[in-house]
Amino acid sequence: MNEKKLMRNMYITVICAIVILVAIAFNGTYAFFVATVTKAPGTEDATTNIQAGGIAYVTITGDTDVEPITNMIPGDKFEYDFTLTNNDNFPANDVTIVWKDVINNFGDKENLIYTLTNTTTNENIITEEMNRAFPSADDEEITNTINLNNLESNNFKLTIIYRNDPDNNQMIDEEGNPIDMGKDFSGSIEIKLNEE
Repeated sequence: MNEKKLMRNMYITVICAIVILVAIAFNGTYAFFVATVTKAPGTEDATTNIQAGGIAYVTITGDTDVEPITNMIPGDKFEYDFTLTNNDNFPANDVTIVWKDVINNFGDKENLIYTLTNTTTNENIITEEMNRAFPSADDEEITNTINLNNLESNNFKLTIIYRNDPDNNQMIDEEGNPIDMGKDFSGSIEIKLNEE
């Protein structure tokens, strides 16, 4: 009789152990893929970036709004400094920075370009030689290759440049001025969820 009780208790223990192991294995590999985008008070934007096994909360702060730049002439440069911060205990890989709320009145989009430098690491991500033209629509990528270690912040400088073409290859209006002189641009810099 004791032997039957012992066997029954052993079976119950084994079944419970198997159920617990399955539950642990299931929870260990299950990750929620949920994204939220919020606008904090002031000029601070925040968004999430999905990573394998969880969600890294990445924020962007600083000069993220490019107020309308008007009456530009060739050679003008405008600088914007912003910071990306990974607020979680695991890396955020391939964070994408995009343009939003874009208004671009330039006729020749190649006349208005931008550069991007990671001033924390001194890495030139987009150089003038890359000739990255400004977008005329939302959601165009500035870059999608920003990696942040856990609890890390990196500072960036975005420079907007109205190209001054020394060979005078720019389109000229009837008064002899570059056709895009006096045009304007505005937009905002945001980070976007990388959906995998």
